[in-house]
Amino acid sequence: MVTNLSALPGAGVRVPNAGIVILNSYIVMLLERLGLIKANAFKSKEAQLEAVHYLQYVVTGLSQTEASQLVLNKVLCGLPPNATINPGIEVTKDQKELMEGLIQSVISYWTVIGDTSIEGFRGNWLVRDGILRETEAHWELTVEKRAYDILLQHSPFSFSILKLPWIEKPLHVNWSY
Repeated sequence: MVTNLSALPGAGVRVPNAGIVILNSYIVMLLERLGLIKANAFKSKEAQLEAVHYLQYVVTGLSQTEASQLVLNKVLCGLPPNATINPGIEVTKDQKELMEGLIQSVISYWTVIGDTSIEGFRGNWLVRDGILRETEAHWELTVEKRAYDILLQHSPFSFSILKLPWIEKPLHVNWSY
């Protein structure tokens, strides 16, 4: 749990959803299909704030999450880590199907992980502790290592550096395997 956001610029903070970086290649497409961005920009401040929770829904399947658990999502959505956000979102059946379809697509495309369930994928790959730090030039995310991370050697996804159109500083990812 993030308790002191002012400590972010050197020490870093723990984030519980560091694995979302695996979905780097899909974030823009997802937010477009959810109607939150157009021409690589958020349609409104409200859309930007909602995107924080939609990304978390992909990670956990929950539409309500404590703000202290969403620091990485805020950064990925171009918001400051201490930005105030709503406690959650309403997720429609169509939106749920879209986000679960995205996960199923990732599972199908990454054949080496086998035929895992959506919940299995979330638990093994997306819900992952990490430490997020800010430097002058970039954000840095160090992801907790697990034994089966060796499968990342066969990942078809690129996530070592994330540079989404709306974030000022790139996110450098350190995920040992």
